[in-house]
Amino acid sequence: MLSRLGALLHEPERPFFEGHFLRVLFDRMSRILDQPYSLNLQVTSVLSRLALFPHPHIHEYLLDPYISLAPGCRSLFSVLVRVIGDLMQRIQRVPQFPGKLLLVRKQLTGQAPGEQLDHQTLLQGVVVLEEFCKELAAIAFVKFPPHDPRQNVSPAPEGQV
Repeated sequence: MLSRLGALLHEPERPFFEGHFLRVLFDRMSRILDQPYSLNLQVTSVLSRLALFPHPHIHEYLLDPYISLAPGCRSLFSVLVRVIGDLMQRIQRVPQFPGKLLLVRKQLTGQAPGEQLDHQTLLQGVVVLEEFCKELAAIAFVKFPPHDPRQNVSPAPEGQV
């Protein structure tokens, strides 16, 4: 059994498949700008919890933007890059985008009345995307803290400062 699994993992002609679960999550994440707010919260919550899971391969696959992937393979970073590229094109067609985005953010936090706006789903998706990126950054910061050069300083030889 173990040798069969090893053979499956090392078959170079077999393309990488992220699995059904990650495929569904990445597909949903790629549609974050077009889905209902509640669904976006659920998808990003599952991805955040998965990124917190203590496993080195999951950390690398979900949090390392420089991971080397075969052509056609997706990572969370590559999905986010595509979503942001799509967003940059779409916001050109939304008049007064910054003001509307601020209003939707205030509506979602209960600081403004919940009136219906044009592009409401897109704007809510942008808010969820922004918050998700911040959360991923915090997770990555905790899992891969920056190296402080002051901590690696050797003590000065005796008598020298």
